[in-house]
Amino acid sequence: MRNVVTAIVLALACAAGLWLAYVDAHTDDTGVEAGLIFLIAAALSALRPRAAVIVAFLVGGFIPIVESLNGASGIPAGLAGLGFAVVGALAGAYLGIIARRLGSLSPGPG
Repeated sequence: MRNVVTAIVLALACAAGLWLAYVDAHTDDTGVEAGLIFLIAAALSALRPRAAVIVAFLVGGFIPIVESLNGASGIPAGLAGLGFAVVGALAGAYLGIIARRLGSLSPGPG
């Protein structure tokens, strides 16, 4: 069962990363994209905390790779973007882990 959940979470992270790269190529709304990277990584990492680093790279990694391959800003800018995107995704991923652990510590009803 855990392997199935991990596979679903990684597939969703990959799909989200590709969708975010597509959205980035068609809009200039960086703030919304950064928030989506953070929230998607947090939600998926809350579902499967052991895959948090992989989720962060899948969610945040495609945007700077597409940017650097696009040729608009080149490889150095793409690498800098990769750093920022992955750091934001990692922050969201670990916030998701913390939220899951805090939720499991709260007392139940009654």
